[in-house]
Amino acid sequence: MELARKSLFFVVDDDPVTRLMLCRFLERHGYLAKGFANGALVLDAFDQERPDVILMDAKMPVMDGFEACRRLKERPDLRHVPVLMITGLNDDDSVDRAFEIGATDFITKPIHWAILRNRVHYLLANIEAGHKLSLAARVFDNTGEGIVVTDARARIQSVNPAFTHITGYPAREALGRKMSMLKSGRHSSEFYEKLWSELTQRGQWQGEFYNRRKDGTIYPQWANISAVYAPGGQIENFITVFSDLTALRESEQNLLYVTGHDALTGLPNRHLFHERLSFVLGEARESGTMVWVLLLDLDRFKVINETMGHDVGDALIVEVGRRLAAILGGRGSLSRLGGDEFAVILPKTEDAQSVAQLADVMLQSMRDPFVIHEVEFFAGASIGIGVHPLDGEDAKTLMKNVDAALYHAKEKGRNNFQFFRNEMNTRALARMRMETSLRMALERQEFELYFQPQIHLATGELAGVEALIRWNRPGHGMVAPGEFIPLAEETGLIIPMGNWALNDACRRARSWFASGVKPFRMAVNLSGLQFEQPDFVAWVTETLSSTGMEARWLELELTESIAMGDAVETLIKLKSLSEVGVRLSIDDFGTGFSSLKYLKRFPIDTLKIDQSFVRNCADDLEDAVIIRAVIGLAHSLGLTVIAEGVEKSDQIDFLQIHGCNEVQGYFYGRPMAESALLEFLRKRGDS
Repeated sequence: MELARKSLFFVVDDDPVTRLMLCRFLERHGYLAKGFANGALVLDAFDQERPDVILMDAKMPVMDGFEACRRLKERPDLRHVPVLMITGLNDDDSVDRAFEIGATDFITKPIHWAILRNRVHYLLANIEAGHKLSLAARVFDNTGEGIVVTDARARIQSVNPAFTHITGYPAREALGRKMSMLKSGRHSSEFYEKLWSELTQRGQWQGEFYNRRKDGTIYPQWANISAVYAPGGQIENFITVFSDLTALRESEQNLLYVTGHDALTGLPNRHLFHERLSFVLGEARESGTMVWVLLLDLDRFKVINETMGHDVGDALIVEVGRRLAAILGGRGSLSRLGGDEFAVILPKTEDAQSVAQLADVMLQSMRDPFVIHEVEFFAGASIGIGVHPLDGEDAKTLMKNVDAALYHAKEKGRNNFQFFRNEMNTRALARMRMETSLRMALERQEFELYFQPQIHLATGELAGVEALIRWNRPGHGMVAPGEFIPLAEETGLIIPMGNWALNDACRRARSWFASGVKPFRMAVNLSGLQFEQPDFVAWVTETLSSTGMEARWLELELTESIAMGDAVETLIKLKSLSEVGVRLSIDDFGTGFSSLKYLKRFPIDTLKIDQSFVRNCADDLEDAVIIRAVIGLAHSLGLTVIAEGVEKSDQIDFLQIHGCNEVQGYFYGRPMAESALLEFLRKRGDS
């Protein structure tokens, strides 16, 4: 390399032949070399120039190599110069003495030239590496940018002084802690997930975000994070270089606020709205996500402004902006485009129904009276809605179509919202009507429990019943569970619905048993949202107590998704329920369970084989193999097996042959109302 060929060597040897041979050898390999006859001469030469390496003979007149090396290492300005001792002395004492006084390496005479060549090469390589390391250390310590080195799990291993200056954390407080100690709380979990995904996949991420100093203040920073890979290819470290953007952002924000915000409401103005929309659309094109735009226009603003004066009109606009901002919270970006027109950008929102719900809430808030100067005003509003990319790839096209949707809303009689695409209006309206009816159904007690028998295969006796929720919707009749259960899950209504079902099932079972019906198991389905409630176990035990239902007759059916949630929390809850005597089963087993170790740890009593496997078990070899495997697994763990969806006698025969304990399905009875169930029990002699 070019740097090595310019390296200067001092050759110190009292033998002129050896000295000459060494100098010629070094010069042939591209180095500079100067010879000296003894140690005293080489020490004097340091006042004129500094070599990169010294080749030093041990035995010399005037001053031998040992003494010369010792004096050299005593001088702070020279002690870094490496000394390679070349001598005929190869006894242990001479070698030890050489290294004790600071020699870097030791070669004996007669000289083995290949060994010397390689020693010189590696010595210079180490010198170069040392220079680079020293330079890096000086940069690390003196740069104005913060530098953090972490392990692969983001645990801090090293920081520089600038890190302390910017964050307020000295090294002793930062080392060993995770970078998350600096989180500002301003970014969503999705932001950090995307950052880590890019880091692990591409090995680098850069961008602007907010962090928190030790004193609690939040500051903007620009960061460049790079992964360092181990020889095996796995990530070993991350290096983060960041700078504090506080001063820059403050000056920028002052200017931007004046030019980008509406003076009346303080909201972003038309100019800033279009800038944000273009930026968000650019991000959406890269990520393949949707962006919704809502355009709101007051219905009676012109009349109010002209009859009551501009002061009242301005006050009305301010109040409208305040109401809309309160509804949005941190969701989306609200702007005033001018006059009585407001716009909302909703990025990364897939669901048209949630956009429709937001628009409806905005309209409801506009219908409430505005009190200005102690006078009530009713304004009302119309909203047009469009979505990227369906209604426009670029901002201009999208806004043109959103404006058309707003015009359509005004044509429809005002005080409503309209999507640019009519099919979205139809779906949104149907969904909103269904949700409203679902909420009212709870208040009006429109839900009913139906019960489906579960039969012991060996004896034909009743083992229990499964309680199934049904909705008898006025004017529509029975609504299929598939139409309202998913909506109840999405809206959270499944929690009060599920609580009602459990309470009603326990109350009815207790009433039957008290009237002389032979006790049997009452199985009730659980929603994941129900199970996640912190007080779920306490609520179940309270329900048992208030209804008088014995815990041993209650069975809670868990979906596999519940079982595969937070394993520790799930285990605690299931053990608590099991300890009070409640039976537990895994519903639809085989459709999604991904780890049998949890099945072994959890206090489960029953596995329910999903009907998709039962349907063709007598004819389909794959389904038959799966059912046999589930039965064998369950019995090896001491669990009961129940097959659901049984409709034919050949299914019964197959399940009985292979040791299934219980069955449930149309073969024995469809889900039935309470009166039908009691008649079913009477005919069987169970009551």
